Amino acid sequence: MAGKTNDGNMFVGRIKDLAESSEYSVRTSAFLTPAEQAAAYDVLCGVGAARRCFFWGGVAEAERRILVMLPDWLAPFESFDGAFDPAREEALSDIIASGADGGEVSGAVRPVEISASGYEEPIGHRDYLGSLLALGLERDVVGDIAVTGDYGAFVFVLSGSESFILQNLKKVGKSSVSTKHAVLDTKFRVPREFEIISDTVMSLRLDGVVRALCKISRSEAAELVEKGDVSLNYTPVTKTDREIKKGDILSVRGYGKFIYDGDRGVNRRGRIRFDARKYI
Repeated sequence: MAGKTNDGNMFVGRIKDLAESSEYSVRTSAFLTPAEQAAAYDVLCGVGAARRCFFWGGVAEAERRILVMLPDWLAPFESFDGAFDPAREEALSDIIASGADGGEVSGAVRPVEISASGYEEPIGHRDYLGSLLALGLERDVVGDIAVTGDYGAFVFVLSGSESFILQNLKKVGKSSVSTKHAVLDTKFRVPREFEIISDTVMSLRLDGVVRALCKISRSEAAELVEKGDVSLNYTPVTKTDREIKKGDILSVRGYGKFIYDGDRGVNRRGRIRFDARKYI
């Protein structure tokens, strides 16, 4: 599935077609944004195909990921909770590692290493993305870009695009660059910076967790939720009593984006200890 993927009915149709065509073989999409992943999962729930739905970005914990539809015989029967359940990605990682998919998933996303000379000003994420798109690549061909220093990065692209990049990407910003196929350790993660948050709540209700994460009053948190200013796993939620679970991603307008990492039991006062990370 290539090309634009956020055109409403066209997007829904493509997701349904992918589900229907994956009955006997692995099928994959172009890269989806997190919001598109959430929307795709909702579509697949509606057609009874969510059990076979997985997402993969080339390494674990990527943000931009392809949709992977597994045939029924390959899909695990364990139950997962939503598109962003870490256990869902872990199960797919196990399938990839075992080779049961015949290399279809790992082969769908290819990492390319980009190295600059180091004589010009440092190169950032926007520089890499801009140079790739300037080659004529569609945005949904390019996944996460892992900037590993002032003059280097790994970029995850759809299979078939890596050769084009190797042949044509010669400059990023003002710097001349070299490119090559990359082989990454399974423990590699796209570098991100977080502020670690540890706090307590009376319950795992959405408004209570938002209160703790944003350091505001319970009433202010409830108002943000009711106004639609809080998204849970990239979908707006207006119910204050929605329960939060490990791996959930919360976006609060004006306050930032957070990953809820789970609870650590109850303290002496009966409050739930929890950990989270805020994107910075």
